[in-house]
Amino acid sequence: MGDFVTAFEEFVLVPPGRRGPSARVLLVSPPGGVEAERIADGECQRLRVRGRALVPFARVQETTRRAGSTSRTHDVFEQIEIALHENRPPGFGRLRLRRYDLVRALADARTRETQPAVRARDFRDQCYAERCKTSLFLKALYAISGDDQAPASIPGWLWHWARRPLFGVLPRWLYGRRQQRRMMGKNGWFRGWAGITAGRGDFFAHHDAVARGRTDALLCALLSDLEDAVQRRRALSPWVRRRRSRFVLVLPRVGAPGSVTESVIRGFPAAVERTGSTAVALLAVGRDGRDTAQTLAAATTTIDSWTRSQGRGRGRTVTVGVGPYDGRPDEEAESRLRGYPEIQPRKVYSDGAPRVEAAVMTVAAVAALSLVAQFAVARIGAETSTECVGASVAMPESAAPGKVPEISPKELYEQALASIRTQNAEADAAAKRPNTAVRTVVYLGVPAVAETWKEGMYSGSIPELRGIALAQEALNREASRDGARKVWLRIRVEDAGQQFAKAPEAAERIAKEAEEERKSGGSQQIMGVVGLGQSRTATLKARDILGAAGLPLIGTVTTAEEMQQHHMYRQVAPDNRREARVAAEFARRGNIVETSPGVCAPAREAVVVADPTDRYSDNLRRRFVQEFKNTRTILYSADSETPFDPTQDDRTERARTLADMAASVCRRIKAEPRTVVYWAGRGTEFSAFLDEFDNGTSCRGHVTALGGNDLTSAVVDAQQPSSRHSGVRLYYAAHAVPKSYWPNEVGRAFRTQYLDAYGKDDLWSNDGRAPVAWDALRLLATAVNTARQASGTGSFSRDTVQTVLASGAGGGDGVRGATGTLVYDQGRKVPRDKRLLILHDTRQGPEVALECGVRDSGDEKTAWGPGGSFECPRDAGDAL
Repeated sequence: MGDFVTAFEEFVLVPPGRRGPSARVLLVSPPGGVEAERIADGECQRLRVRGRALVPFARVQETTRRAGSTSRTHDVFEQIEIALHENRPPGFGRLRLRRYDLVRALADARTRETQPAVRARDFRDQCYAERCKTSLFLKALYAISGDDQAPASIPGWLWHWARRPLFGVLPRWLYGRRQQRRMMGKNGWFRGWAGITAGRGDFFAHHDAVARGRTDALLCALLSDLEDAVQRRRALSPWVRRRRSRFVLVLPRVGAPGSVTESVIRGFPAAVERTGSTAVALLAVGRDGRDTAQTLAAATTTIDSWTRSQGRGRGRTVTVGVGPYDGRPDEEAESRLRGYPEIQPRKVYSDGAPRVEAAVMTVAAVAALSLVAQFAVARIGAETSTECVGASVAMPESAAPGKVPEISPKELYEQALASIRTQNAEADAAAKRPNTAVRTVVYLGVPAVAETWKEGMYSGSIPELRGIALAQEALNREASRDGARKVWLRIRVEDAGQQFAKAPEAAERIAKEAEEERKSGGSQQIMGVVGLGQSRTATLKARDILGAAGLPLIGTVTTAEEMQQHHMYRQVAPDNRREARVAAEFARRGNIVETSPGVCAPAREAVVVADPTDRYSDNLRRRFVQEFKNTRTILYSADSETPFDPTQDDRTERARTLADMAASVCRRIKAEPRTVVYWAGRGTEFSAFLDEFDNGTSCRGHVTALGGNDLTSAVVDAQQPSSRHSGVRLYYAAHAVPKSYWPNEVGRAFRTQYLDAYGKDDLWSNDGRAPVAWDALRLLATAVNTARQASGTGSFSRDTVQTVLASGAGGGDGVRGATGTLVYDQGRKVPRDKRLLILHDTRQGPEVALECGVRDSGDEKTAWGPGGSFECPRDAGDAL
């Protein structure tokens, strides 16, 4: 007996997802025996302890009316319904029996209508009326809808005919449609039970079939509802998740022949098969002789096999024969039922737990929806706003333009060279001290040779060399304090000639010297080359020569992607791909084109101006055309001696003069006022273009321009487009604005060092090329210092330095730089998600309109625009 009870209760406790079909366990006793009823009654006592059910169950009482009683006797199904509502374990929640209530209401409905459609509608209305009795919401709608009698007054009559359809007819129609979907689905049980073979059909039209087969229909509906109560596919309800056991239906008395009790017991397996029920265990007392009875031991083995199996099919059933032991009551069995007084659920919940969980889920859902709504409002607000894009960040200090120096560009360049020579002398002196390592880094760049500012205004040589000099000074200062781990640097400046024409020749000399060092077998002195600041054919040739000699190469402001096609090369600046993606996103979403005074909107079209003979310009324009689909291209080269053939299509044209270019741009703006000019060319021709646009076109100088990184702050400061051309709105990309907006403490330190050396009114104090060069030398120095520390007291070589660079200098956190942290993933040539700015030119100086990228370790700008409503383009997943 103990094993049988344990096996049955283990079957009851199998959780959802691991269950097989529902089962019927039928207990039979010899004629006159009461042992089966005692077992059923004893099991009911085990299911309810101290006034609270441990699992959901229903016990069906006698259905015969007692003599003299006037109270109504509930039938079998009513008893099951009432008992299931009363006998719920803690944390179970409310039990809803939607199909059962519907089938019962339809079976009990009566009508005198004869037309099928009218009969079905009448049955629906009666079922809806029954549902209204238990639904406060539907009851309220019914009350609002009013009665059938229209008031005599005109306002009352109008309100009557307005509210009846809305609060009376519509809810009733929706109720009918919902019940139709619930009962007439292809995968439901009702169509097969009622013999509906094809077509949609009307559930309420099958009243006669439901009335005739009332017991079967109610049993199938009940099993379906109980299955839904524990196995909802999207059960977010905390109450549903706590329903871990089967429902137990106990019928402890033998039903009379032909009674509902007998029909329920007999029809249970077929109903299980029809509905796919897994959530019920039926324990009933039946008549002896109907089925082959098993002993308690055999029945225990059978039920154990059900517990371990998840098969599908017809409802499982077993008949268990129980009787007196040697002609007298089995005292051991009786003792077993009394000795273990309760079922043992795996976990007992409390009524408060699901309420707390539901409250937490509600708060979390409200918070999540609030965040989504806030983001949506910000996004929609940003997209519907007409405010022109201006400063997106507060500037720490003034970013006003610098002053043109009183001495020539050539003299300023010589001053930077003198600073490097001073540092080289200190490095040579340090080399004489024990345990001090001194190495050489070559800077390959374009010298400043102009004697006047008219010729040398746009030269980037001076700020770049200054950045190298300041970085050398800072690095050697660090090495003097930590000589055992860090390396002193000599800087050897090599003349690459104008437009890097002499770069291959200089590269040959450097490569030859490096090869001689390698062959000598001594300590290698040249650790690498920095510079390579222009993307030209001669630059690429020099890159290949130096790379073939095994020299690590670090580019400064070079951005053309072709420069990355060598395994020895890396760069500090973001490449044209990233710059074009950011610029296209900015033009597509930012309110940059002024449509009327003080009112701006995103660009719809773009006119791209580029020089096809310049690798930087051509690469940048191709990338922008890929990212901003609705573009037209104007190809122009200031070098008339270099021939080129533009692509022959209707979206690309050639301009032979700046006047032709200005006229073409004006035509495009007139055709589509929301057009932006993307200047992918060099900065030297930009001012001349604006002059032609102002004086030679009918657009009266009104144009929105978005420039590439070659249009640096120094160029803009010199040309002063916002002051000289009142109709121009100018935005341009920049690597840094060191004078006013640094990304981290390293950027602040660079700014302080630059101010101490050159003053706050210096022409290039707001130019990004100096901090980029500073970062380039610092990147190579980090790799050199890491190589020395890895070698211990031994020597280190360029190969070790290159290995450090290839694996990512600075590790996962990268190298903290003045332009932002430089993070190089394994094999990457460009810093991942490198910080990039788009500046808005004003008469007071540049202001930051967009910032995207890594500022510092753990600090990255991933959104821009009003309230951060737009996502920044990111490099993750890009091909290297």
